[in-house]
Amino acid sequence: MRRKRVTGRFYIFLLAILLIVFLIVRPHLRFGTREAIIEPGSASYSRSTDAVIIRDEDVFSSGTIARVEYVAMENTLLNEGDTIAYLYSTGYSESELERLEEIRANIQAYHKTILNNIVDNDLNRLDRIVDMKALELKALVTHQAQGNLLSLTRQLETAMVNRQDYMRANQREDLNLNRLYQDESTRMNSVVSWRTEAAAEEEGVISFYTDGYESALTPETLSALTPADIRAVLAGTPLGEASSRVSDIYRLVDQDAWYVAILTDGQSWNPVLDQEYYLQFEGFEDLVYTAKVTRVQKVDNEVLAVFLVEDPMGPMIYQRSGRVTLSSELSGLSVLSEALADQNGQPGVWLFDVPGGTFVPVEVLSNDGSRALIQPLTDGALQVGDPVLIK
Repeated sequence: MRRKRVTGRFYIFLLAILLIVFLIVRPHLRFGTREAIIEPGSASYSRSTDAVIIRDEDVFSSGTIARVEYVAMENTLLNEGDTIAYLYSTGYSESELERLEEIRANIQAYHKTILNNIVDNDLNRLDRIVDMKALELKALVTHQAQGNLLSLTRQLETAMVNRQDYMRANQREDLNLNRLYQDESTRMNSVVSWRTEAAAEEEGVISFYTDGYESALTPETLSALTPADIRAVLAGTPLGEASSRVSDIYRLVDQDAWYVAILTDGQSWNPVLDQEYYLQFEGFEDLVYTAKVTRVQKVDNEVLAVFLVEDPMGPMIYQRSGRVTLSSELSGLSVLSEALADQNGQPGVWLFDVPGGTFVPVEVLSNDGSRALIQPLTDGALQVGDPVLIK
């Protein structure tokens, strides 16, 4: 039987068949490297974590103050030059003030004796106001009513001063009364000699409550803040040693610029400078703050992120730490998670622009295990449609 001769046309046909088969199965074949294409991407991010609040606040402390007479109302906005409080030095004697109040009580009683048969409607009205405020204060202290203790105290003091001023302006010619007023003036001068006025050096919200972290947690110390510091504050451990000789008297707070520091594991999310987020603190769900990432520090597998908030802080003036929910709509470049690579601790992708690829450092905005949202550290280093290698 005669054998058929294999021609060159057969080999060309066979090669074409093999090429078609290769093109069909190529996407399913695994070699040493594969390719992935960069696509546009976005992701919704939400995370609940512990947070520490850092305020821009000036604290007045002293070791020579024996008594504070509050003038400004707690948690009110003061202008530069407004009186905050009267401060009495350690030379001040409580007995002097008690003697002064005793003399004023004698003046009031003597006035009533003089006016026993004289009707003074204005003085009676001032007396009723003082009595009414005193009863309101008593009801508040005994928990029979609700209100602001400091505000009511100031109202009572104002009513008493108004009554004293009226009595002084309408004093009768009486030797005994004049002696009492002279004694009052002497005692007042003695008390005032120990008293200094504390005034606001700039605009800010006043508070007479401190927690001991005011000096350690400031905008100036942000650059030295460490994850260990954040953990210490969350645990209620002091930062540094507090002086037992000095007491905090008041603080003046910038309500429009404050910071929130958090710790994250850095695996599923890495904050990027200037990214904006929404913050909601547990227990204050009706308040939503807009925050911007202003500092990122990576230590091992931890990331310390600091957010700048430029919304009025409101009740956060009394909070030092708490649970906070971060949320944001992120946008960037999307790539298969398998395409992420690591070079000396720096995440990145291998751009397939030359044989073997070029390593491009990136920030990983989010990673769900399937696809990752990335942003190149250098603007324009990656574009939609660029091929990257999967090694």
